[in-house]
Amino acid sequence: MRAGLLAVAVVASVLPVLSGCQVGPAAPGPAEIRSGPPPWDAPRDAVSYIDKAGFERLPLDFSGPEPYSVKVAVTIDGAAIPIPADIGIDRVRAEQAAIHTHATDGVVFVEAKTKAERPTLKQFFDLWGVRYDGKCLGDACSGLTVRVNGQPAAWDTKLIRESRIQVSAGH
Repeated sequence: MRAGLLAVAVVASVLPVLSGCQVGPAAPGPAEIRSGPPPWDAPRDAVSYIDKAGFERLPLDFSGPEPYSVKVAVTIDGAAIPIPADIGIDRVRAEQAAIHTHATDGVVFVEAKTKAERPTLKQFFDLWGVRYDGKCLGDACSGLTVRVNGQPAAWDTKLIRESRIQVSAGH
C-alpha cells in the first residue's frame, strides 16, 4: 500500500513537467509599438511595455509618496482619440507602472517611487504602445503639437502635477 502511494506521488509530481503544464501566467509577449491609425487599446501584456518605458514593475496596490494625476487629451485631424483604461496595468501579473490609467476619462495617475521622479509624456505613449517620437503620433506625422495648461510644450514634456496636456497631430 505504501509503495502504491509513493508511486502515485512520484507520477503526480512529474506529470506537470512531462505534460508541459504551466503554473502561473504565460510569459509576456514583446512590447510592440503601433504606428498605424487609432483606435489603440491598452496592451494586454503590460509588463513588456512597463519594461520598455523604463519603469520598475510595481504591485497593483502601490502608491508613491506623493501620488498625483494629469489629464491627457489626444486629437488627430481634430478628432478626439479615446485613451483606454489600464494603460500601464498588468492585471494578470498584478503589476503596474508608476504612471497608469484606470478609466477612459484621460486621467493619468502618477504614483512614482520618489518625489523627484517625473515621468514623461514619451513614457506614457511607450506604455500605451503607440509610436510617439516628436514627429509622429501613430500614423499621424504632420503638425505634432503639445500644450500643457494651454501653453506650448516639448513633445517629451514631464507629467507635471494636476496639469492638462493636449497632444495633437494630423496627416
